[in-house]
Amino acid sequence: MAVQQAVQLVVEVRARPGCQQALRAAIDRLVEATHRIDRGVVRFEVGVDPADDARYVGYEIWASQDALDLHAGQPHTRQFLADARGLVRDADAPLQVTRWRPLDAPVPADYRLASAPPAPPPDGFAHRTAAIDDTTLHYVIGGSGDPVVLLHGFPNTWYAWREVMPALAERHTVLAVDLRGLGDSTSGDKPNDVPTSADDLHRLVRHLDLGQAAVAGQDWGGSTGFAWALGHPGDVRRLAVLEALPAGPWTAAGTAREGPWFAAFHQIPSLPERLVAGREPDYLDWFYTAFSATPGVPSPDAVAEYLRCYRRPGAMSSAFDRYRGVGREIAHNTAKPALTIPVLAVGGAQVFGAAVADNLRTAADDLRGEVLDGSGHYLSEERPGDVAALLLDFFGN
Repeated sequence: MAVQQAVQLVVEVRARPGCQQALRAAIDRLVEATHRIDRGVVRFEVGVDPADDARYVGYEIWASQDALDLHAGQPHTRQFLADARGLVRDADAPLQVTRWRPLDAPVPADYRLASAPPAPPPDGFAHRTAAIDDTTLHYVIGGSGDPVVLLHGFPNTWYAWREVMPALAERHTVLAVDLRGLGDSTSGDKPNDVPTSADDLHRLVRHLDLGQAAVAGQDWGGSTGFAWALGHPGDVRRLAVLEALPAGPWTAAGTAREGPWFAAFHQIPSLPERLVAGREPDYLDWFYTAFSATPGVPSPDAVAEYLRCYRRPGAMSSAFDRYRGVGREIAHNTAKPALTIPVLAVGGAQVFGAAVADNLRTAADDLRGEVLDGSGHYLSEERPGDVAALLLDFFGN
């Protein structure tokens, strides 16, 4: 029996005017499902023309023609083609495909390890996505009442809030959002930094017609929530900053954000990606061990979920880009007046502690500080009951 050769394709698709976001969302769904489900995929990547946001080009390598044929018959592929016909310039020929033969044996991408099924949401919650500007944001939603938005940090995802969400959902509609480029949200074309993520959240709550929300963010989620409240003051009625040190003019003048070794390392262009690639479990395990004061936290299931996301192509780069964008965060926060809404600053006694509140003394007019004794950096996982009680009290009915 003859051995089938690998098949290489270059696929071009052009969006109709005004359909760029919808087509991008359809492409994101196709890519995610192909990475997760198809077993004969060697490479499946899509890029957008930087000079023409209506033009997408895909680069595909399949292990064999049989593998490509199986992909063509998959429900996610058929659904994409059905969706694309109404979004592209030529509905009769939505895809322009050229076929190639690889010169050398292609090196498979590690999609399956990075594309295991997502962790289930808590009871009463559901996974959702929304096409927002140039990205597709993933969030988990449940409950009813005045909205609460929960934001994660590094190296976590929405899943860090899973044990807090049910208690909040008894009084509130709760959204736990993956920041752009992290978790199951796509990176888009804009910078994966704090100001851009703050704008994403502004657009998300408007897209969902939520009105004013109470917001809680840990780590980079706290910095993002702070920038969101500053940049879009009508969106946020109360803000909780957990184990985070948002940057602003106070950072440049003081010492509150003298970073550890990895903060400087992550700012180096491209080097962290090259050194960490393929070593994500070992690298991230250092953070989970070093910054938790509670044995067994994060749990093995949580670590598996975080690794599922951070091993995806581009995810670590998106995380590093937050550190590289601190200058833009400072500029954004410097251009705005101090927050006047109530702000709750919560630190873990074994990591940032009272520094979370101290960092915001000149940045928030109505500030309350709390320190959770015995806790490390991962407050929502180390002390979920205490965090839920604090937030319920602070956010009110």
